[in-house]
Amino acid sequence: MSILTLKTLTIPFAAIAVTACVGSVAPPSEPPQYTGVAPELTGGKYAVYETERIFNAPLKPLRAFIEDGNKIIAAMEETDNIKKPVDVVVLSGTWPEQGSVRRLEFSDGHYTLEQVLENDFPTLFRYQVWDFTAAAGNNLEYAVGQQAWEVLPDGRSKLTWTYSLKPNAGYKRFFVQRFVNNDMRPLMENALDVVKAQADEAFSEDAS
Repeated sequence: MSILTLKTLTIPFAAIAVTACVGSVAPPSEPPQYTGVAPELTGGKYAVYETERIFNAPLKPLRAFIEDGNKIIAAMEETDNIKKPVDVVVLSGTWPEQGSVRRLEFSDGHYTLEQVLENDFPTLFRYQVWDFTAAAGNNLEYAVGQQAWEVLPDGRSKLTWTYSLKPNAGYKRFFVQRFVNNDMRPLMENALDVVKAQADEAFSEDAS
C-alpha cells in the first residue's frame, strides 16, 4: 500500500504526499504526534478520482509481485506538487493491520499521518490520511484511499483505486477537485500504466 505527499494534499499506496493548492508552508521543526484519535469520517462533498486496471495475472501472485519493491510508488514521478516519502515511523499498532497508524516524512520535510481503516487481503485496502503539515493542511480535513481488487471470471485481476479528499470548507472543493484532476489523475494513471506493463510482461514470461 502507499501514500504520496501532495504539497497541498496527500496520496497513499503506502506512501506519497501531495500539495494540492497554491501556496507554500515551511516544514515544521517537530513532526506531528498521534493523539490516539483520527478525524471522524463524515458525509458531504469530497473531491474524488477513481481509476481501474485489469491485469493478466491471478490475484495473489499479482499482489505479491506489485508489493515487492513497492512498484506503484516506484513508478510515480515526483513533481513540484507531489512528493515521495523518505521515512516512515509506525506510531500505533502493527502495520498494516486494521487500526494501525504511521507517520510519513516527505522529501520536502513535511509530514502526514496515515491509518488503516480496513485490510482484507488480497481484496481490499482502505486507509485515511490527515494532519498534513504542508500547504494541503490549509485546505484538507483528511483524505481516504481505497484499493479494491477483484478476481474476474477469466482468472485475470481487476484493481479499482479510489482517492477521496475532504476539503475543510465547502467552497474549497472546486479548487481541490481541480488539483485532483490536473495533478493526481495523471500521477495515478501513469503509475498504473507502468506497473500493468511490468506485471503483464512478468506473468507472460511465467506462462511461456
